[in-house]
Amino acid sequence: MQVRAFFAVDLEDEAIKKKITDIQSQLTLPDTRIAFVIPENLHFTMKFIGDLEEKLIPEIQTAAEKIKFNSFEMDLNGLGCLPNLSYINAIYVGVTKGFTELSKLASKIEDLSGQFNFKKENRPFRAHLTIGRVKRIQDKDPLINKLKENEKTEFGKIIVNSFKLKKSVRTPDGPVYTNLFEVKSTD
Repeated sequence: MQVRAFFAVDLEDEAIKKKITDIQSQLTLPDTRIAFVIPENLHFTMKFIGDLEEKLIPEIQTAAEKIKFNSFEMDLNGLGCLPNLSYINAIYVGVTKGFTELSKLASKIEDLSGQFNFKKENRPFRAHLTIGRVKRIQDKDPLINKLKENEKTEFGKIIVNSFKLKKSVRTPDGPVYTNLFEVKSTD
């Protein structure tokens, strides 16, 4: 049996989640439909795998547990969009401090993925926390203005001390994520 899976670092800080939901409310604009990520699903995608044979999970866990990393702090600051302001597909919270450490962890996870012939990511890793996906937009200017108003908003600091392999099940109400396993930092 196959499961849809990805590696992630979860956002668990409730105060930051509250700030994000407040910002999401500000981004609810006329003639714009954004599918916002619900607070319990907020995470940093480290590596999207896609369909995965369920029987491989114990073997992947054994390999993932060999990844060594120390916990680190990240500052979450500012709103941005992907790919750019001309074509807004996703809205995210950015990472300032801790970007390098998160990128190194993503690189280790990418290396592990090669052992299992998962599709290699060709783009460089971009540390970001997706908070919404734009589904429809008639006039970009109000959304661009809101993004610019919040490009320096400070959301807070988090400590990254684990990453998880998560299962994603698509439902009409949005994705439901389940933790398959967790790997903790070595400190």
